[in-house]
Amino acid sequence: MKSILVALISLGCVGSVAFAQQDSTTSALQLSQEEAATAPRGVLPFIGAAGGYTGYENVETVEGAPGSIKLLGSWYLGAPVVMDLGYGTAYQQFSRDEAPQSSITDGVVEFAARYRTENRWQFGVVANHMFDQGANYSADQADAQFTGLQLLKEFNMTPSWLARVGARAQALTNNTDGWVTMYMLDLQIGWNPSAYKPSTRSTAAAEDYELEEDVVMEEAVAPARPVNISEANPAPVLQDMSYAALAGGAGEINFNSSRSVVAKADQDKLAKVAQALEDNRDLFESVEVRGYTDASGNAQLNQRLSQQRADSVASVLKRNGLNDVVATGMGSQEATGNKNSDRRAELVFKGVKDQDALKRVLTQIE
Repeated sequence: MKSILVALISLGCVGSVAFAQQDSTTSALQLSQEEAATAPRGVLPFIGAAGGYTGYENVETVEGAPGSIKLLGSWYLGAPVVMDLGYGTAYQQFSRDEAPQSSITDGVVEFAARYRTENRWQFGVVANHMFDQGANYSADQADAQFTGLQLLKEFNMTPSWLARVGARAQALTNNTDGWVTMYMLDLQIGWNPSAYKPSTRSTAAAEDYELEEDVVMEEAVAPARPVNISEANPAPVLQDMSYAALAGGAGEINFNSSRSVVAKADQDKLAKVAQALEDNRDLFESVEVRGYTDASGNAQLNQRLSQQRADSVASVLKRNGLNDVVATGMGSQEATGNKNSDRRAELVFKGVKDQDALKRVLTQIE
């Protein structure tokens, strides 16, 4: 059983790395890749280490200093949930002379499910299944099973390398005599393959540019008058365009009367939108979320509600990796009388650089 679990977890970690490499593969003309801070998504590999204290209620012999090191596959779901599955080695040095052994080391499987907040705190449940260590923890079977709560703070060491630091408190679930508790500090280091972005310059493009420059150098004739650089290369005119103008009404998020909560279906859609936009940041400068209300009610209350609606949509986008987002409440100034369509929020793209390309990106989102 242990060997099967190890094989499955190892296969999953190798598969996630292979998928990440395949996903980041670009044309042979590409010169290099650059790191860019992006929200983690998909399965990421982590190495975790933990250490702490094992306490007791009745069984003094379990007291000691536990530790572990594990290889984890951490799955960042589209929703604000992170799930871990991993295998490693668990160790404990027992502090009581009457303990069955002075120390013990064996395999451990870990599973965790945590909620991820916007400021990158993670909290949830964690479970460890420790092989052949039950007798040392007064368990009623050969293996010891600990379940409890975990709190972690995630941060970037570099754009592609993540760290999670926190703590856990667990209790033995298959105990025979009173509570056995384990308190540990956690340190986890992981790699985010989606932080690598293809550079916009290619080898072929560089060669073509140099060739054309040589030709121009040979054939160029001095102009009759000085040429203003701004006349020769006018700056592109950037536009502000709404999601609806680019891809139809699919970009609108509708709300119930007096509510600002984004529906589950819209949250799932916005998660895909955020990931698609983050992968195509060269097509626009920023995103503005505009919230609206119908014309009924007090103008001041409508302004506040429209801002709350914009904030709710912007929060979902940021949570899924699109950070350059501002939220603006528009009140009821564009109310049409159709209350269902007036209670909405919409995305507006500021400084659109390639309208056709952005339209293709948005229309491909299911």
